[in-house]
Amino acid sequence: MKVRLQFNRAAGGWLVGIAALLVPLLAACTSSTPAPTATQPPTPTATGVTAPTATQPPVSTVTAVPIPTATQPPTATVTAVPTPTATPTPTPAPTATPAFDPDREIGTYQGVTFLVGEGSEATFTVGERLVRLPLPNDAVMRTMALSGEVYMDGRPSVIEIDLHQLSSDQNLRDSWVRNRMFPNDPIAVFTIFDASYVISALPGEFVRGEVSTGEIAGQLKIRGIEVPLIFEIEARDDGEVVFILGRTTFTWEEFQIPVPAARPVISVQDEVRVEVLLVVRPLKES
Repeated sequence: MKVRLQFNRAAGGWLVGIAALLVPLLAACTSSTPAPTATQPPTPTATGVTAPTATQPPVSTVTAVPIPTATQPPTATVTAVPTPTATPTPTPAPTATPAFDPDREIGTYQGVTFLVGEGSEATFTVGERLVRLPLPNDAVMRTMALSGEVYMDGRPSVIEIDLHQLSSDQNLRDSWVRNRMFPNDPIAVFTIFDASYVISALPGEFVRGEVSTGEIAGQLKIRGIEVPLIFEIEARDDGEVVFILGRTTFTWEEFQIPVPAARPVISVQDEVRVEVLLVVRPLKES
């Protein structure tokens, strides 16, 4: 079969010619090609298939984050402040222990100094009426704070009594005496100025070491007021120690001291009874 191709010069004529040629060719190809049969999928063979294991999720790698340690506050530097040193109180020079003369013979008084010491005591007694008691009562105050020197060869003798150390069975009374009666004058002083007559007047019993009685005159000073007094005495010379017990009385008026009046006291007698026990020891001659 001969096919004549005629090209038209008109626009698009060559395209029509190609189409006319291709149509019979396509038809021939279609009729000669068998229709494809449906391909059956292969029957799967029951092969033992291992069940897939569950895929574990990947373990997250946890980077250990260090636990922050508590930041310790900086230790404050404490500057040691030096403790102020207390100014030491001057220690009084130790008093030398007096050297007594245990070998002094009884009756020896010339040039001998007798020191008032341990065992000495002063007692002041006054009658008072208390609110809680129907009958009068004796208020007794004592102190062992006595000091001084006694001479029996004519030299003046001085005995001091610390009134602030007086004590009784009533704290109120003791406080009254210290703070109201003798706040600034705690020391009572008994002085024998002229004892030139003492040796010649000493009883024979006393010189022989026996108990003797007599009187001794002196002057008592309290709160700046001096009052002459006479003590009745009992005394004994034992050689290494001499005991002298003296008794006297005075009134508040003599010393210009108002009669004490404080509760629970209703009234206080004007007369004061005094008893002084002196225990004196002879010092060795230096």
